[in-house]
Amino acid sequence: MKRRQSIQIKFVGDVAFNDDFQKRIEQAEDPFNEVKSTLKDADLVVGNLEVVAFGAAQNMKKTPRIGTSLEALNELKNLNLGLVTLATNHFYDNLNEGFVNTVNKLTELGIAYVGSNVDREKAGEPAILEVGGWKVGFVNFVHPDTHPSLPEDADVYTNFFDLDKIVSAIKDLRPNVDRVVALMHWGGKTDYGYFPHQEQLAQAKAIIDAGADALIGCHTHTFQVSEVINGKPVYYSLGNFCFADIHCDGGIYYVRNSGKKSGIVALEFFEDGSVAHSVEAIANVDNTIVFRTELNATYRWWNFLFRIVRKVPGGYPVYYWALRRVEPIYYHAQLNNITVAQVALKKLLKIFTGK
Repeated sequence: MKRRQSIQIKFVGDVAFNDDFQKRIEQAEDPFNEVKSTLKDADLVVGNLEVVAFGAAQNMKKTPRIGTSLEALNELKNLNLGLVTLATNHFYDNLNEGFVNTVNKLTELGIAYVGSNVDREKAGEPAILEVGGWKVGFVNFVHPDTHPSLPEDADVYTNFFDLDKIVSAIKDLRPNVDRVVALMHWGGKTDYGYFPHQEQLAQAKAIIDAGADALIGCHTHTFQVSEVINGKPVYYSLGNFCFADIHCDGGIYYVRNSGKKSGIVALEFFEDGSVAHSVEAIANVDNTIVFRTELNATYRWWNFLFRIVRKVPGGYPVYYWALRRVEPIYYHAQLNNITVAQVALKKLLKIFTGK
């Protein structure tokens, strides 16, 4: 294959054909019609496969659990995905059978996967793909703080986050490929936040310094801030590409409004070693994925605040405090279909009246 001067790889966040998305796909609806054209334009599309196929049983240590049908997984091909990550906190929701059903379907569809495997040694191997004549290597790890909650007898293996192991894997991979992309499932300490945890900043720098040409994260359900380290782009979390409310154990786990905003990240790798990167903002509107260009201003605002918080002494502790207290107010307002101001008024009335 003749090598081109540049290649473009696009990345989407959590892909979960659970519940309503599964139903819509099986009913021959197309929740992704608006965004498919931009995915077709890429040399490669990479996504975080947050859901695995159903099996006969589930991992009862994990709550909530999600699953989908083999029929729904066919949609991965329609979205032009060429590689999916399986080092996630839901890869074992449906035990060995669900995982095996999933990787067999991926193989049938011609979609590569990385991060987890029924073979312990293969689970630790990177994915190396030929893209436009370039050889691109991908490593994928999941952080324990995202709570995979594996039983002791789990017979599927995954790459757990260990910074020394990640650095070593990148250094070993670097001489054998043209570019390296690190794919992290992390950020469990800041779920639904727009900033990564402070410890992730140093971790990201170590990953880039080890030789990664880009770092793409997932898990937090929100489209988090990004930065450039030594000329290499770092996107801490892409949020949910598609995720429906989860029905599990008789309850409903609602997708928060902050989890309905995301972005498709495009990386263009050039011969001189530089990387161009951009975002196409998207949103989940009634479980249909659509473009929302107005979100670009919101993402720029959070990046601006991120730079300030990092420089202000004590800025991060204040952010964590606000995240734990303010975000649940927005979620309460969402569940009760009221405004944040009405939530505040109700709390004040309770303080003064006791009701």
